[in-house]
Amino acid sequence: MHLNIYEEMMDVAPDYLMTSIVHREIKPKYILTFGNPTDPYVRMLIDFFNSADENTTTTSTVSRLPNNFFLTSQKGFTYESSKTIVSNINLASNILDKSDRKHDIFFPSFVNLDNRLSVIALGALYKYLEKHLSMFGLDPSGQHFLHIQQITLKNRVMLDNQLFRNLQIFAQKYHDSSFKHGQESSLREALSIYKLFSCGCKSKMGQSLLREILQSPLRDRCELEKRLDFISFAQHPNNLEFITSIQNNIKPFKNIGCVSLILGKIHNGRASNRDWKALHEMIYHTIFINDISSGYRDKSDLLCELSEAITENLLALHDSISRALDFNAAVKKGRPVIKFGLDETLDAKLLRQQDLAKHLTAAARLAINDLPDYINECKVLYLPEMGHLMVIKEWEPNCTPEQLEYLGYKFMFCIEGIIHYKTPLCVELDKRVGDINSEIIDHENRILRRLSGFTLKYNKDIRHAIKLIGKIDCLIAIAKVAHQNNYIKPTLNNNGIHEINSCRHPLMEHMLNGFKSNDYYSGGGHGRVKILTGANGSGKSIFLKEILLTIYLAHVGCYVPAEKANISVLDSLHCGMFMSESVVLKLSSFMMDVTQTSQILRYAGPNSFIVLDEFGRSTLGDDGLCLLAGFLKYFLDKKELCPHIIIATHLQRITHLWPESRYLEHLKTDYTIVNGDLCFLYKISKGISSSLAFEVVSMIHGEQTANRAKYYMEILQNPKFAQLPESTKELQQKCLMTNFDLEPGNIN
Repeated sequence: MHLNIYEEMMDVAPDYLMTSIVHREIKPKYILTFGNPTDPYVRMLIDFFNSADENTTTTSTVSRLPNNFFLTSQKGFTYESSKTIVSNINLASNILDKSDRKHDIFFPSFVNLDNRLSVIALGALYKYLEKHLSMFGLDPSGQHFLHIQQITLKNRVMLDNQLFRNLQIFAQKYHDSSFKHGQESSLREALSIYKLFSCGCKSKMGQSLLREILQSPLRDRCELEKRLDFISFAQHPNNLEFITSIQNNIKPFKNIGCVSLILGKIHNGRASNRDWKALHEMIYHTIFINDISSGYRDKSDLLCELSEAITENLLALHDSISRALDFNAAVKKGRPVIKFGLDETLDAKLLRQQDLAKHLTAAARLAINDLPDYINECKVLYLPEMGHLMVIKEWEPNCTPEQLEYLGYKFMFCIEGIIHYKTPLCVELDKRVGDINSEIIDHENRILRRLSGFTLKYNKDIRHAIKLIGKIDCLIAIAKVAHQNNYIKPTLNNNGIHEINSCRHPLMEHMLNGFKSNDYYSGGGHGRVKILTGANGSGKSIFLKEILLTIYLAHVGCYVPAEKANISVLDSLHCGMFMSESVVLKLSSFMMDVTQTSQILRYAGPNSFIVLDEFGRSTLGDDGLCLLAGFLKYFLDKKELCPHIIIATHLQRITHLWPESRYLEHLKTDYTIVNGDLCFLYKISKGISSSLAFEVVSMIHGEQTANRAKYYMEILQNPKFAQLPESTKELQQKCLMTNFDLEPGNIN
């Protein structure tokens, strides 16, 4: 088990966006925090914890804490006391004695003690686990932690969980069989970005690293360039043979999801021969991949990083496992077996065990002479803990085993007609030969414990090197998918400029024939704010998603579906799109829209990208128009500090509320009329879309009805200058001149 400690970070109520990022990445099974159930932060954590279950209640109605949610008091956990607790944590990777001066610099080397709150939280967590180990299924005795790892979110792009759902980064579905619905084991990955790329991974470890990469978009340009360069390297025709060789060496451990699970078994003394063999193969193939990549390191920084990760300690560990363990012999015995020749004392015991077979054969020949005539055969065998036993088949059905007591044969037990005795000869063999099997097993276990300690000492070297192999695996998978779908390498900049030519949606283009691409430009000589208008079904939402997806993929170090892309490195991505209503949330559609936009207003900065789709559709038109106008005004007033914004809306009146500005551009969806039918072209162009209501009326009811509707529309908009059409005037005059001679009683 590892202890991961996050650096201190500022988190703002009531959204606690940074906490939601940590929760999304970790998906914790248990939560422990300071406070009480009435604290806003604790209430938020409870809602996060319950969000996976649609049937759970929120903190507004909760009467008790969830089963896996725990609270503790901060009382007694000062910085100094917590620092002492942390420095005394027993780690498998720390072999230094506490009296050694090096021990004082061991923990500060990977735990930043300046993060006082993080140190307090780590100290409280460790003490809580120490008191309640059995609650979490851990053995109260011995070590429980392999290493402590410091994690930072400083280089992460900030985004909310709704963006992952709207963009289908991950998407789970239940099994097609209805009787399996609701079972966690029946969940499958549906159509998603993760599924698109994961099909090319050769190992579960690569799939795990791919999920981690997609969950954690970065703003670290150096790391992104390193990933993009390796994808370019993997796609180059001259390197295909080398890439194939890498994948062939990853296949042997394709079913191993996490090396930490194997290290955990070794740490607890429960590692089987299969676990040791899997670890040995992983280290071997990792070293082999590094060896064959020696001629390519000048072409990829990632391969150079792998070379640095193959330390002398890792090479020595691989050599130790190879010399110590006999994997073939272990298959027969069902446990790890030490190789012959490693230890002279053990070798002598093994030779002694081989001679035991000769003693048993000779003992059986002597014993047969003393047995009655009705017993034709016997056998002497050795059982651990019981020693040597005489074995005789039942000489007749339901015979009495005690009949041989006069010979000094002590009945022990009978199994399936085979009677086991302890005889004077067996007692003599026990004294002379001894319990050799137990001695051998004890000796092998002592060697195995030393090997386990050596392995755990360098577990960080193992995990780091193998994690790089998983990273290489997932980047090769991305490279293959990018090559198959004609993705291109994006150019990254820090100038706040986005230039994307012929952008496509990576999922929709697989579902639709003739998918139309579009361009997008923002920053530099182009406006940062775009207002997109158009009819329903004309492609507005898909345009928003494909642009946002392209920018997102660039921030995970992936090729993008476009012909050319120059993308600025951003601090945050915000997505305000339709959210399905839920009884659990107890919010109307309008309130969910307002919640999304308020979060955008709180966190968006000059280096952010915002997408807003049909804001205000859930309330009155005038109210939605005013709110959207206020949203735009807030950002347009920032001028050069305005973030990149795309807004798709039906509220066309908003396009007339703003004077011309170099920060604002209007976009529309194109359409044409073919044989009297309205056809959307799914192309985006500059301009303001006009209403299509009259075109639809014209196609259904004719041109005359449409013209009449247009005329009355103008009258409603400008009643002062309204004039009735000639046909209406003639009808009015005719009615006035007609003599309606109505008799009394005919008026109803």
